[in-house]
Amino acid sequence: MPYKVRNFTYNGFMGKCDKGYAPYTAEFTKWSDDPGVAEFKCSDGKTRLIPTFAIEGDTECPLPPQDYSHKVIFGSPSHS
Repeated sequence: MPYKVRNFTYNGFMGKCDKGYAPYTAEFTKWSDDPGVAEFKCSDGKTRLIPTFAIEGDTECPLPPQDYSHKVIFGSPSHS
């Protein structure tokens, strides 16, 4: 199920939601090594790392649990 993506800023350590929504939807692919950040296949054909705080969607179909055994404290910066 595709998720709406809020505009966001993420510096690899912390992030925030900005006003509005990204011009694409996103489908979960897999978890990254960065806690709370997953890889999503987006409706514009791109694959992006998106922090889950920026994802909005059906709570009836939650994301799978993330494995924290290989966590990274600092991730890659990204934005919507």
